[in-house]
This record gives sequence, C-alpha cells and structure tokens, in this order.
Amino acid sequence: MSERSGARAGEHGRSWLVAVALAVMVVGSLAVVPGSAAAQENTTFIVQQGDTCTEVTPLGDGSRTVEQFYDYTVLDDRANYSSLGTTDIQENQVSQLFVYRGSDGLSLVFLHDKINEPYGFVATGDISGLPADGEWAVEDDNYTNRDDTFEYTDTGARIQWNSNGERTDGAAFRGLGSSDYSTITADIAFNDEVDRYPFEEWSGSPSDNEIDNWIVRSGDGSTTELDMSSPVEISPGSCSGGVSTFTATPNGSGANATTGTTDGSTAADTQTATDSPTATDTATATDTQTPTDTPTATAAEDDGDATAGNGSDDGATATDGGGLVGTSSPTQTDSSDAFGPGFGMGAALLAVLALAGVALARRR
Repeated sequence: MSERSGARAGEHGRSWLVAVALAVMVVGSLAVVPGSAAAQENTTFIVQQGDTCTEVTPLGDGSRTVEQFYDYTVLDDRANYSSLGTTDIQENQVSQLFVYRGSDGLSLVFLHDKINEPYGFVATGDISGLPADGEWAVEDDNYTNRDDTFEYTDTGARIQWNSNGERTDGAAFRGLGSSDYSTITADIAFNDEVDRYPFEEWSGSPSDNEIDNWIVRSGDGSTTELDMSSPVEISPGSCSGGVSTFTATPNGSGANATTGTTDGSTAADTQTATDSPTATDTATATDTQTPTDTPTATAAEDDGDATAGNGSDDGATATDGGGLVGTSSPTQTDSSDAFGPGFGMGAALLAVLALAGVALARRR
C-alpha cells in the first residue's frame, strides 16, 4: 500500500469512528435521561377546601415502595406500633396528608402525631372517590386486637384511629396513577367531633390528647394548614389548569404517572394526565367518577374480641386480624422509576443524521 493510500485509509477510518461515536452519543443521551425523569417532575396535585386551592407535588424520588418509606414497625426499641420511616417529617399533635411517589406508583398518605411524645388523639376518616384498581398498602395500626378499625369498599374507606400516646397512626393508599378517578374526598373528624372522645386509655386531661393542626405537605418541604372542620378534595392537576385525569397509553402501567397533555410521542409504559372536561377556571375539584359500589374487601376491626360485627352500610364486612385487607390485588411493578427511553422527533432526526454520516464515511 502506498503512503498516500495509507493516509487516505487512516482518514476514512477516523471519519467512520467519529460518525459512530456521534450516533452512540445521541442514542446514549436518550437512554440516560429516561422518560419518567422529566415527566414525573411535572406531577402536581391540588388540594381543594372550600374556595382555597393548594397545589402540591409528591414526596419521594421513586426509589422505594410506599411500605418501605412508611416503615410501619411493631415492637421496636425506638418506637412501638409506629412509622419509623417518616420521623423527619412527623409533628407532635399534628395530622398530615400528602402524596408519595414510590417505585410502585403514587400513593395518598395519612400520618398522625409523632413517636415518643406524650398524649394521644382520636380521629375518624371517611375517604371516598378512590380508584377501584388501587389498594391500601399501609395500615397503622395493623396488629391483632388493635383499637383502630379499617373498613373498605371498592372506592372508599372508613378508618377509626385511636392513640394513647407516644406513637403514630396513619395509612397509605396506593393507586393515584390510575385513570379510574378524578377526585378523592377525605372527610376527617378530630377530637371532640369523634364519638370516642375522650379515649379511655389516655393519660392526662382530654384537652392534652388532641390534634392541634391538620396540614397538607408538598414535595418541596412546604406545608399548608387545613381547616379541621371541613373535608378536602385531592385531585391530579393544577390550581391554574383545574382537575386532570390520568390516561394510560396502550401499554400503560399504574406505577408510572405523569401530568401534562400527551403529544403523541409518549413512550410506552407511561401515563399522562389530561384536563378533565369538568375543570373550571377556579380549579374547583369536581368528582366525575361513577363506579359501581360493590364492596370486595373485608375490613379489620378491633373491639377486643376475636370477631367484630359491625359492617358498613354498603355491605363491607369487618373482621379482626393483623393483616392488610385491600380492595384489589397488588399492582406493584418493577422497582425502577424509569418509564423507558422515549424518542422525540428531534432526537430521531439526529440519530438518522448520525447514521447517514456513518454510511457516507464508509463509502469514501
């Protein structure tokens, strides 16, 4: 081979390598930034109470399940019958609600009081408008012969929390990435609005054993105080755009949810939230769900006996036990937050150009 031919071959080889490297960089950049990373950052929910609208984002980065995050623990030397995973956000004599983004999807979480603090409380929650394909992933408490009771239907629940102090109470419902709902209503009664007040196991005066504040927490760490005498409505959406509903793509997964409108280029295994026709300029949360109310789950109730006999009016039966009773089979998916790579038109064009460069280099 002549010196000129060798130089030309070397230049062709370098050109081919540069083109291949460019193609790898384009495709690799799409794989490194999964579709869920940007999409889930835009997930917002509105908490409506009367004329007041509060916009919140989920807590969590999608790396753990809601059970792992809440970390309900029985008989531990740090705290008994309590959440050990939320100690950094617990507040004494305060009730909280928030949305959690886990590896298993979006969950609505209720968290009451703080561990290792004296005095307890009583509260009763009537929850309605839940997606029928979700499930109650956490019950605090869930041990046998407990004082708390959980009664479930397909789209609702009635929960009675009783605490004698130094522990948390709460619950978590997994399934807020579903397309089967638009608005969840949480009507929680506290303190002397509950017929069990004062609770017989309290120490100190009844006034010491009361929830002082009810707050909604956002993923940015901010909290907003709620009116303890009024129910709240929780919906996907924004205060400026109104209520949205999650719409799954053909291969959608309940664990992956985003907000926004679909542009036709959404990758498989994602969900997008589209504005509901019932949304108003004032972002009033309107419940458009019309599921059949056919209870499919038993409820757990503790009255000190082996069996409990007060089922709910719509046919849900109460049983005494230590295990979780859900409204459907588990919907947990792969523990990754990623939706999988998605190719937009611009990225696809860059990839084509890079491959064309490879072809031209090889022809020279």
